[in-house]
Amino acid sequence: MIHLIGFSPDSPQRQSFDALYQEGDICVFTDAGLLVASRLSLKGDGYLLQHPALALPTGVLPVIDHAQLLELVAEHGPCTSWY
Repeated sequence: MIHLIGFSPDSPQRQSFDALYQEGDICVFTDAGLLVASRLSLKGDGYLLQHPALALPTGVLPVIDHAQLLELVAEHGPCTSWY
């Protein structure tokens, strides 16, 4: 499963996400979720979603664009969205 994460680190969404997050799941971080990326112990692959208005940190996780996100969804199946 792929999780698109856009919630902030202190969001109540975190508990719901944690209940569904499993070994091998892919996380794609965007918006406020970029702050979560450095605090989450990944159980699978992780990516930062390219955003024209945000300067993404380099070297933390690979950066993908929206087309690559769609390829991941097509390849790996369901996608949740957490905002």
